[in-house]
Amino acid sequence: MDATFATIGIELANDNAFNALATQAGDQGEATLLPRRGAVLHGRCWKLGGGLEVWTMLYENGTGETSYADCRPAFRARYTQHISPWALTEYDEDGEAVIHGYCDNSETEVLFELQNLTELPAATFSAPFLNVSLCGLAYCARVSPNAKDFVWQPLEKTAPERATHENDWTLRGSILAFKPLLNPLSGSELYWIYLDLGTLRLEILVNRRALRGKLRVGATLSAEVWLQGHILDDYAMSLRYEGVDFTATAADFWRHLKRVN
Repeated sequence: MDATFATIGIELANDNAFNALATQAGDQGEATLLPRRGAVLHGRCWKLGGGLEVWTMLYENGTGETSYADCRPAFRARYTQHISPWALTEYDEDGEAVIHGYCDNSETEVLFELQNLTELPAATFSAPFLNVSLCGLAYCARVSPNAKDFVWQPLEKTAPERATHENDWTLRGSILAFKPLLNPLSGSELYWIYLDLGTLRLEILVNRRALRGKLRVGATLSAEVWLQGHILDDYAMSLRYEGVDFTATAADFWRHLKRVN
């Protein structure tokens, strides 16, 4: 079975267990839809709590016939990344969409599974930049007490024999914060971890069973992750406003400004 579900604490032993989960997500998930090239994508987002989700996608063709397309785990990250430039690739009949872009007009590349395609208004995809909450769902992670160089590379380059998806990444960074998280469906113990990767700050989620070593702020963590994210439209961004962050310096604001000649 797809190992990505184990990253959020859901163990699927066989196809029957997978199909049962997909059916339950379809029945209990919040329904959204998006017209696409003579067809319709139907999304079902089952929110488990704590940011954990299961997405089921259905594909309806031009004659009204509906078929199961995809079922996948998700986690809505806390922090937001500014992605520009960017490009979207859709696989409609598979219920999938992948975004390739760069963080804050830098050379830091990201490629991730877009979870909430069917939640978004069409105008979202005409914007020159995207506000995205990114989180890597970790297949495995290891803590080292010794500082090491930052790493952010596609897994297909560093360990092609273990790369299953195009949005698999390998990373190494310094732990900025972490907290335990419980999957309310399975009872599995997870950890939310916030990492400094040098050119990128990223959240990851790891199953306690897949974690080696003791978490500590300042320690180095290495992991292999399935990168996924949610686009935030203007309304979602307004809901996240929490006032002025007095810990931010003036330089943090000025570095985002560019003069256009």
